[in-house]
Amino acid sequence: MNCVIIDDEPAAIDVLKYHLSNIPFVTLKKSFRDPLDALEYLQQHPIDLIFLDINMPKLSGIGFPKFLQNPPLIIFTTAYSEYALESYELKAVDYLLKPIEFNRLLQAVMKAKQHLEKNNKITASSSEISPDISEQTIFIKSGSDFHQLFIQNIKYIESDGNYVTFYTDKRPVLARYKLSEVLELLPKEFFARIHRSYIVALKHIETVKKHCVVIDDKEIPISSNYREDFFALIDDIGKKRDHRI
Repeated sequence: MNCVIIDDEPAAIDVLKYHLSNIPFVTLKKSFRDPLDALEYLQQHPIDLIFLDINMPKLSGIGFPKFLQNPPLIIFTTAYSEYALESYELKAVDYLLKPIEFNRLLQAVMKAKQHLEKNNKITASSSEISPDISEQTIFIKSGSDFHQLFIQNIKYIESDGNYVTFYTDKRPVLARYKLSEVLELLPKEFFARIHRSYIVALKHIETVKKHCVVIDDKEIPISSNYREDFFALIDDIGKKRDHRI
């Protein structure tokens, strides 16, 4: 995992360098006291993780990520706790208060490592996606009948007790399944579970809000248990589309 340090305090940089030298899977590529120098470097070199101070001359750490098209993972490092909420709104991996202890740093680095591994899995699965699913179907048993549903026509699935309803562009189909069983039937690259009672088709999502997605004007809730994975997936899809443009 390649990283850089951006901090205007030499002593703070030295502490981070020492701690990071004891973590074998982390490679410190460079350290910067001037955030503008770091900005120029990051535009030319791929980096996985930034250790970013907040209070710096010329450019604040809070404002720094806004100048990067695809910011790496960020761990904020600062002596001031009042920026914690704002840092998490920027989707920072963690927020470390100085003086930074090794155990706390290692905890933050492990979180960053898990984020990268998760994103790599999403990237790997996305690379295997067949671009055309128009002919793919599944058979759903409803009572004594079997209904053949085109994958591309399924918009979302709602669970209610021991039953689920498949909502399609034609008609809803009620069947006796657990939602976990439905996930096994569907191609994972096209669907996401966002709530204990809902699976949604990514292609049919009209809007993603903070606590819900919108499909056919219906607001489908995103629960806290699934929010992080879902937004990581959405973010990854957005980055891939940006690269193709």
